[in-house]
Amino acid sequence: MDRKLSFIITTDKYLNHISGLIEAAAKKNCAISVFIMDKGVFFTENEEFILLIKRYKHNIDMVSVCEHSCSVNKLISRIDDFNYASQFENAKMISGLEEKDRVLLF
Repeated sequence: MDRKLSFIITTDKYLNHISGLIEAAAKKNCAISVFIMDKGVFFTENEEFILLIKRYKHNIDMVSVCEHSCSVNKLISRIDDFNYASQFENAKMISGLEEKDRVLLF
């Protein structure tokens, strides 16, 4: 995979846009990284979002979820395929990008 598209998801809105962009990136054979925080953590309970991530798991390097945001939003369920961690995962995702890569913030 030549390029990387990273998503920082801070809201539980815009699922259709996020889905379309993940599908397009996968078709272009881009590597995909996702970091979810703030109200975006509610996507971890959204079956459509979970199925989307599973459908494109061959393109997705990592889905990390801010553990603190889960705590603040009182989410106790965890998805095995997601990495529940700190903002350090967000920093690692961003610092690993090259000039040709892109980040989208929702």
